[in-house]
Amino acid sequence: MTRSSESAELVGIMAADDATRRRLSPIQLRLRWVAGLLGLLNLVALYFYLSPPGGSRQDLELESEQVRTQVRAAQIQAAKSHGLAANMQTASDQATAFSDKYFLPRRTAYVSVFEEIQRMAKASGIQERDAGLTEEPIEGTADLTLLNITANYEGSNANLMKFLYEADHSPMLLVLDMLTASPQQRNNQINTTIRFQTIVREPASNAMLTPASTTGGQR
Repeated sequence: MTRSSESAELVGIMAADDATRRRLSPIQLRLRWVAGLLGLLNLVALYFYLSPPGGSRQDLELESEQVRTQVRAAQIQAAKSHGLAANMQTASDQATAFSDKYFLPRRTAYVSVFEEIQRMAKASGIQERDAGLTEEPIEGTADLTLLNITANYEGSNANLMKFLYEADHSPMLLVLDMLTASPQQRNNQINTTIRFQTIVREPASNAMLTPASTTGGQR
């Protein structure tokens, strides 16, 4: 086939296609245009389905799972914080209850201590010879003072054991700080020196003052 014949055939095809378009009615042309537009829209929808702007479905599910994990971790941390706060409040309440029960108010501390020691001595049958008190501040506190009660006793070993038993079961906080004992030459008696310690709470008006070490008088 020659070049001139190929050109003539192409012109014929174009002329036939132009004639075909001229034979289409306006409605047919509009339908063809609508079909082309729908095809384009389908291509756009297919693109967004395969590559959505927010990521694929798997990406969204993974991100959702990560968010749920973070929420659970935050809930666990909140529960731990709540439990810690509750424990701290419980510890604070227990500390307050302990101090209210065992720390002696300054106004009645001396009388209360001597009365309790006399009760213990009478209950155990040991003889108290003399006693004295000294005070010293408790470092780091402004309203608490350490009260030392030192006393000499005379009695049998059974009396001493009973006295220590009474001290251990006393409703007052009496901490045994020192004990020395020496036997006598007669009647199986023991001379004993005992020092107890307890805590005195200063009145509110003196709470800002640091208590100085003082020495109590002999009884």
